[in-house]
Amino acid sequence: VLFFYFTFVLVNLVAGLHLDGVWAPKHGYRFLAKFGFQRTQIDDLEASRGYVYGTSRLLVEDNIGFNVTTPLGTLVLVDSEFILGLYANATEPFWPRNSSTLSVNESIWLAETERCRRMFAQIDSIAWHRTCAPTGRLDLLRSFPCQSTGLCAEEDDPGRVLPKSQFTYVVQDLRQPRYWYLSLVACVRNPITCQWETTRVARYGHQSDVLGRDLAYSIWLVNGAPKLQSYNKFEHQFSFETHDTLEIFLFILVLYLLLNIIAHIKLHKHCSVHSHMLLASLWLSCVGLLLTTIHLSVFSFDGQGLGRLSEFGTFSTQWADAVFLALLLSTAEVGFLPGSSAADRQVTKSECCWRLPGSRDYAYHAVASGCEQTQSQPTNNHETNTTHLAKPWSFLIGIIALFLFLQTALYAWAAIDRDPVIDFSIWNTVPGCLLLAVRFAVAFWFLAILRRRKLSLDTTNQDVDEAGDVLLGPGIDFIHFAAFFLLWMLILPLVVFIAETSVSSLWRRKTIISVCSSANFIAACVYTCLLIRCCQVNQVPF
Repeated sequence: VLFFYFTFVLVNLVAGLHLDGVWAPKHGYRFLAKFGFQRTQIDDLEASRGYVYGTSRLLVEDNIGFNVTTPLGTLVLVDSEFILGLYANATEPFWPRNSSTLSVNESIWLAETERCRRMFAQIDSIAWHRTCAPTGRLDLLRSFPCQSTGLCAEEDDPGRVLPKSQFTYVVQDLRQPRYWYLSLVACVRNPITCQWETTRVARYGHQSDVLGRDLAYSIWLVNGAPKLQSYNKFEHQFSFETHDTLEIFLFILVLYLLLNIIAHIKLHKHCSVHSHMLLASLWLSCVGLLLTTIHLSVFSFDGQGLGRLSEFGTFSTQWADAVFLALLLSTAEVGFLPGSSAADRQVTKSECCWRLPGSRDYAYHAVASGCEQTQSQPTNNHETNTTHLAKPWSFLIGIIALFLFLQTALYAWAAIDRDPVIDFSIWNTVPGCLLLAVRFAVAFWFLAILRRRKLSLDTTNQDVDEAGDVLLGPGIDFIHFAAFFLLWMLILPLVVFIAETSVSSLWRRKTIISVCSSANFIAACVYTCLLIRCCQVNQVPF
């Protein structure tokens, strides 16, 4: 588990939407961010427009910025209509031309220059440029780096540039929210020919030490004018698809804390393995929600947040789900009160000495030596027949370890494998689909256990109405238990399927978070209530 977590931490380097970094032309193409800008309100333009602004400078060995007259790259801001052409050509392999008349350097330069022209072929039809495209409709390009003492070359109106910035994009869409994509490209436009040329390698016959230098940048992407950030603090720094997520996580966190308090008050003396697993799942959920809430709160102020803390919170939530899944399988196997097997309850109920065929030959025992006995003492005859029962720690530890490993490994793999441009969530990736497949597999396993035990009960001619009492615990309806928790297991795949096929990507994240977090909390509440009821009926001390 720790190995996959730290692997994920080392690979995932995206810090947030206040972008501070270093780039050099030799890096070629760098995708910086995908940001959802809100719909512009005609009666409140300044507070609802999107803004991209910042600074850039060239670094030398002593880290002092200095002016450069020739740009090293281009900052590109485009919407979803143009990003695919830019991104596809940037990542597509190009091979140098085989020609006896060209040197290796010439072949590489020509191949990279051809890549640049393909990347900007569609963008050039709409992008404005002072000399090469003065009739362009959209302001999408900035030459990098800007002069260390002034504005970027494309900024012809200093009044439009935000204070302490060298460039400013203003995004306005009166129809709908939309994703915009920010990239740095090692391509520049030749001011004489107006053709794109690469800066990834030096042009043959022209050596430049500047191309090997690093370029430092600091870029902000926000919704609403920066001077009005207090107008809506919890949306200003956030991409549109994450608007209101802080409030959602905070609300669910408060509910989980209340449930934790109630569960501890009622179950703190009930030392069965199921009560401990339930409390562990609840606390893992609380920790995950708390860490995510802290990250989002900090993010609302600095645009970066605490990314590593958020990642650990995400894994904590995944571990909570894994423990709860194991808890449901264990409950289906031995009932809510595993201090004795289903056979013990059947013997106590009918005063017989035979074992229920659908029950395992084991029973969980109290996990603390000082805990009070949670079940009434069986008869001497039955005690003799059950002395051979063994603790099933291998089964319990095995399923917990299996689920923890699968949830952690697949989620880390999905986060690493996720394409930042094409994939809007981890559920678009292969490991994300495998995570959903695991849920289906666990649901079938859950049904198989209940079916086997129900068929075994039928052989004893027991009343169907008594199935829950015998197999799960006193006062538990067998059919309702199976239906409810089966629905909970399948809620994540169902919601993801509906969201991916019918919900806009700008609303998808909030939809999945809201529905699944609510379903997880309701499932935890139901299980807690059922466990407390079983303890009360069996006069378990609280």
